[in-house]
Amino acid sequence: MSAARRLSSRLLHAVVRHASSDSQGWARAMLRELDYIDSDWAALFWALGGTTAIFRYSVPREVRALIERHSNRSQALMMNNIGQKATGVISGVVIAVAVLASAFGLVRLLFSLVPAWDIERMPWAEWLTVIVVPETIFIVTAVAVWRRRRSMAIGILLSAITLITHFVFHLATHG
Repeated sequence: MSAARRLSSRLLHAVVRHASSDSQGWARAMLRELDYIDSDWAALFWALGGTTAIFRYSVPREVRALIERHSNRSQALMMNNIGQKATGVISGVVIAVAVLASAFGLVRLLFSLVPAWDIERMPWAEWLTVIVVPETIFIVTAVAVWRRRRSMAIGILLSAITLITHFVFHLATHG
């Protein structure tokens, strides 16, 4: 067997081995046809043409399938990531609302337990417990959880900003 014939045979055997499942039958048929070609150079050109045809057919299909698998996986990861971030932000807001409700409850409890502390005589006490203490808790908590749970920290900071904005508007309208 000549070198050209061996090269063409090896080339088509490699194509059969590495071809996709839907084009392997086609590659085997080209390999069998190789036995019926008389000239060694014609057999080499036959093998090169068959290899080119199979690659033109199967490579774009494999690339499309790979891109589709990758995009489906990345879309699923992205949706999962968005859901996790939204859950974190919502849980941060819920934590902030719970802290704020606790502060309001603490103010009401202190004013009912100690009647000498009247709101008219000590208006700063209510501001201190309803604005300053929760804002401090919000900032400290957001800084503490920023590295591990950034979306939760963002939710807490959004609540802190909302509370401060509400307080500023309250002072501007009633002050």
